[in-house]
Amino acid sequence: SRSLILVNVFLSAVGVDMLGLRNDADLRPVIWVFKYYLISYLAWTYEDYFRHSYLLSFLTVLVISYYSFAGATITHNTMHSKVFYGKWANRIWQVLLSLTYGHPVSSFVPGHNLSHHRYTQLLQDPMRTSKLRFRWNFLNGLLFQPIVAGDVFKADVRYINMQSKIQTARAQEFYTNCMREFSIVGLTTVLLLVLDPRKFFVYVWFPHFFAQWGIVSMNMLQHDGCDLVPSLVREEAVENWNGSRNFVGPLINYLTFNNGYHTIHHLHPTMHWSRLPEEHERVVKPKIHPSLDERCMARYIVRAFIYPGKRLDYLGNEVKVPAEPEPEDADWTQDYAPDGLKPQDYQVAFLVSSSPL
Repeated sequence: SRSLILVNVFLSAVGVDMLGLRNDADLRPVIWVFKYYLISYLAWTYEDYFRHSYLLSFLTVLVISYYSFAGATITHNTMHSKVFYGKWANRIWQVLLSLTYGHPVSSFVPGHNLSHHRYTQLLQDPMRTSKLRFRWNFLNGLLFQPIVAGDVFKADVRYINMQSKIQTARAQEFYTNCMREFSIVGLTTVLLLVLDPRKFFVYVWFPHFFAQWGIVSMNMLQHDGCDLVPSLVREEAVENWNGSRNFVGPLINYLTFNNGYHTIHHLHPTMHWSRLPEEHERVVKPKIHPSLDERCMARYIVRAFIYPGKRLDYLGNEVKVPAEPEPEDADWTQDYAPDGLKPQDYQVAFLVSSSPL
């Protein structure tokens, strides 16, 4: 605890200006990321001091898992609104974030910003909740992340490969950032696995898996049973006030850096996370259905997945699962391809057999 206090004091003393932060509120995410690294290092290095106690071991893994999940929510906010003024500062920050939850953060751009935000709950959205078909809603909540992960990965790889073939500074910078993050995450993973496989799985792999599962599952909670806007209507820039469920309790939003405010985030994706509560109250609350403002996420999880455990929409009606199979994902990457570049030009060989193209 003394080390954590010193980290807080040091970073606060350094100040926002010296760090080059664009927004004062981003000092707390920086402190949180340093806490993740410090706690992980202490757990790995001094495990012998608490390993004899199952309770202390459990609490240690729980704390690391939270900070890894917090890294995922910070990543989400970062990829919508850059944290630092300097280009290289942002690149280093993205590498640090990639290592907090074991995934290259640049892939958030295709996997979330360009697909989910533009085509929310449509066939071009690989994270749409219509892929959930279990009658027992508990399984829908538990298994959403592994159900959609493969489709998100395929689209990410196609988009990243497409960027490698576009000879513009922006595309090449994105591709370079992706490769840098992939390489560092991969090399670090191999190094830690070789050093101590057991510690790797306990203090690194499990928290990273929890973070990835948690951030995707939270997205499912925020969209399942909400309105969707068909693509033809979407072109008219209709504001979908009832397209997201919000968790507005102060604790969950403190722990997740306001990731509970989802409607205002979809309406204004680049708005800084620190402004979301105020703008939700001003813009969203007068127009949203009251049932989509949930005070407590834990209470909603119990109600939706345990008791009574029914999959209901925001009006209280049962979510109907069609008898026909879920259609294949539509390839949204074509919408971002420049003239003359066809889907087969940036297809990836090992994905061809499973691709909808």
